[in-house]
Amino acid sequence: MASARGTHKVDHVTITLVPKGDERTVFRVPSTFDHLGRMYGWRRSQNMEYMIVPTRISSSEVKVELFLNPQKRGRLVAKQTMKLVQDFVEQKIQSEWSGLRLGGISRPSLAVPPRRSFVRGTIEEILGTSLES
Repeated sequence: MASARGTHKVDHVTITLVPKGDERTVFRVPSTFDHLGRMYGWRRSQNMEYMIVPTRISSSEVKVELFLNPQKRGRLVAKQTMKLVQDFVEQKIQSEWSGLRLGGISRPSLAVPPRRSFVRGTIEEILGTSLES
């Protein structure tokens, strides 16, 4: 985790998930959207705090932005971040994200997580489907 000129930046990767079945397979879209606050929130796992924001959803792939803040003190190198993300995704696929498999993970970079709330509608209302909570 690093600070840059007053804005709090965290590690960020783009994860591509691919449905296991055909186009008619139902799967839950990974997200940390908070319905009450109408914004994306932070969750905690064993090794990190994370925020998941879906960016592209289709019958062939799901792309999500994963913002993460490792529990370990100090800044992780890219290889450590990739291992942390890979382990996290594999664990989620085995438990909560059934019906999806890992397609790819982008290189880690620093980014500011989204902070604005969605007043006029949520991504769920736009997509017409419910996202994972």
